[in-house]
Amino acid sequence: MRILIADDHPLYREAAALQIRRLYRESQVEEVASLQELRAAAEQAPVFDLILVDYYMPGMSSGALAGLVKDFPSTPVAVISGMAANTDILAAARAGVRGYIPKTSTSEYFSHALQLLLAGGTSIPTDVLMEQPVSDKSPAWLAKMSARERDVLRGQSNKEIGRVLGLAEVTIKLHLRNVFRKMAVKSRAEAAVKAVRAGLG
Repeated sequence: MRILIADDHPLYREAAALQIRRLYRESQVEEVASLQELRAAAEQAPVFDLILVDYYMPGMSSGALAGLVKDFPSTPVAVISGMAANTDILAAARAGVRGYIPKTSTSEYFSHALQLLLAGGTSIPTDVLMEQPVSDKSPAWLAKMSARERDVLRGQSNKEIGRVLGLAEVTIKLHLRNVFRKMAVKSRAEAAVKAVRAGLG
């Protein structure tokens, strides 16, 4: 397992790397401090299993995140940040990242988020999103959603969904494709954001 941490704060970067190595003893963790270093590492090395990116490090923006997601489609990208503002989470989700991990989160939260991301799921801090007011009027896409599609949307990863609902992975992917089309989203993270704000979290 290979994980890349991109953060310009060396203390947090080293602490995160240490925790990852404790959780996954055979893992290889590489550390960089800027977007330029991140791209150099990702382009020169074999495919990473996960890239963790500080939202506020040099060169980073929602546009830069979208570029990373586009250029490295086989690698899940997740944001880590000391300021988990709702606008930042929405921007990251729209950029196509799989998760958003606040730097203030506990080690248990960090561990659980990593497990979800490495299993192909998403990790969005729904408690932060729920601080935003939710309209009493249900969104149009919700009315178009079948009961099975809602069940799939609530799941964290394809593996978990398959285990709970007894569905094959190809069937889950078909449901997700329909869910994304109806919600007008491009990623599981963005779908999760919309679902929470609509009261489906």
